[in-house]
Amino acid sequence: MSIKVLDCTLRDGGYVNDFAFGEVNKRQISSKLISAGIDIVELGFLKNGNHSKELSIYSKTSEAEIYVNETSNSQLYCLMIRPDWYDINLLERATTKINTLRFAFHARDIELTISHASKARDLGYTVYFNPVNVTSYSEENLVLLLDAINAFKPEGVSIVDTFGSLLPKQFKKIMHLFDQHLDNEITLGLHLHENLSLAMGLASIFLFEMSNERNLIIDSSLLGMGRVPGNLCTELIVGLLNVEFGGAYDQRIIYNLLSSNIQPLREKFVWGYLPAYAKTGFEKIHRDYAEYMMERTSFSIEQIYEVIDQISRDKIGNEFKENIVLKYINSQS
Repeated sequence: MSIKVLDCTLRDGGYVNDFAFGEVNKRQISSKLISAGIDIVELGFLKNGNHSKELSIYSKTSEAEIYVNETSNSQLYCLMIRPDWYDINLLERATTKINTLRFAFHARDIELTISHASKARDLGYTVYFNPVNVTSYSEENLVLLLDAINAFKPEGVSIVDTFGSLLPKQFKKIMHLFDQHLDNEITLGLHLHENLSLAMGLASIFLFEMSNERNLIIDSSLLGMGRVPGNLCTELIVGLLNVEFGGAYDQRIIYNLLSSNIQPLREKFVWGYLPAYAKTGFEKIHRDYAEYMMERTSFSIEQIYEVIDQISRDKIGNEFKENIVLKYINSQS
């Protein structure tokens, strides 16, 4: 049994600053995370297109390899692929620098994901799966998904709370469902968002209840950097692992990272808990609705609450958020 921390600052954090970390900052963040003992560092996305060197988005793995330093035998660098965003035929053969890929996908793309992941495996990559928005699956469909994952047998699969809506009771049910139906040799991961300020609490439940059962991976980011409201904080989870699970992460280096590389970004960009995103979490709807209104300062917190409440009651699906929001605003005029 092992517990590993995967820092996704350069990937998930990129939603905050349009992935524009800059070459120097990318190099410093990745290097310092490895020096601090972080087990896996996610360097960003593989995505179609030509991308600036300032961004943590790449069209080829070789473009990301320049940010890889020498690591110990147990430490890794990885990249994430959304199969609907990336032409898998562009994927280069794995090297000793980057040989791990994570596939994030919606339920509708499971067949496409397995096809892409098979090609990646043939090219020498270790593959992890991140099925998006675990709360959108019925129990029956979740079991079917896990059956498909078992048949492919990736290195790991994560519980991903895309909407940041999991409360402890539902989280425990889903966690044990994964544990019951997932092959014991497949690592179980966890990716949380801070809509309800519960990420550290849910991660603690996960660690204390699962740590004797199978290998685990916890996603986190520095200062919780990620698309508002952000993620589980790396500095918090490594502190817990050091105190309760015999971890040996160097917190001094991590706090240096916070001061030197992340705090300057925090002064330019907003992320973290906000009431509007808590409302989307409780209602289990996409934060896009809150984000759309938050970007328009004419909306009060109360008005945002009322509109999201109405959207939730009407069980709105994937319609354009601009039209939906304006519909409810106009109806109150």
